Amino acid sequence: MRPSLRDDGRNVGIIGGTGRMGEIFARVFEAAGCTVEVIGRADPGEYRTLARRCSVILISVPIDVTEAVISSVTPVLEEDQLIADLTSLKMMPVAAMMASRAEVIGLHPLFGPHMATLEGQKMIMTPARSSQATADWLREIFEAVGMSVTEATAEEHDHAMAVMQGLIHFQSVVLAMTLRRLELPISRLLPFATPNAHASLAFMARTLSQDGGLYGGMLLGNQEIQKILATYTLSINALEDTIGSGDLEAFVREFEMNADFAKEFSDAALPLTDRLLDTVVREW
Repeated sequence: MRPSLRDDGRNVGIIGGTGRMGEIFARVFEAAGCTVEVIGRADPGEYRTLARRCSVILISVPIDVTEAVISSVTPVLEEDQLIADLTSLKMMPVAAMMASRAEVIGLHPLFGPHMATLEGQKMIMTPARSSQATADWLREIFEAVGMSVTEATAEEHDHAMAVMQGLIHFQSVVLAMTLRRLELPISRLLPFATPNAHASLAFMARTLSQDGGLYGGMLLGNQEIQKILATYTLSINALEDTIGSGDLEAFVREFEMNADFAKEFSDAALPLTDRLLDTVVREW
């Protein structure tokens, strides 16, 4: 008999649990005393079989198949179960999970599988239909391994991610595209790089060393991205016009307005980036 979500001894089924992120969260739930079953790529009937016998179903699959996998299990879920996902978008998977009768909590771990420790890593929780007891139970599991947990709505999450992931990753891809079109190999630029420029190139390379499908899913799947990129394009055009005009006073005014906007963060960022750039100088 399947344990209820409200009972001790909850069992967790992870669809996509043989992938790197799935393996991490299997260990997290095992550390919390849960029995964990994992399944990799399989027939939808096997997903439903797993869903019927687990009190918690966690979806950990690529973003392009997330909705289909969720839809394959929602018909068999009951009110005393929880379905959650690890997708980097939240509005789409949460809406799909809400088709079930189960409790629903969207999750987004703000880290990748390559991190050496979970201590200090961030987790976003987007409870959509859950008891406070279930949300607290899940939060405590993540906090027990050192994660910092923030709750938000799916809409708040996707709007923030359009900037924090979409815009920032977009900038990395655009930087690489520009260097490639200028036919400027990075190896030729590094002797001329300041520590700040070197760090920027390193973060660009870090992004590009990962799965293009994952990053494409973030950029193409988030409904908020186009609005953000439209504003970004306006900002680029305005700054390009200022530089083209040779108007130093206009540039300084814009620079100082932006500095005022970022001042609260700058006060904390300066010592942090000083330490980062010291590391760049020492290790490169």
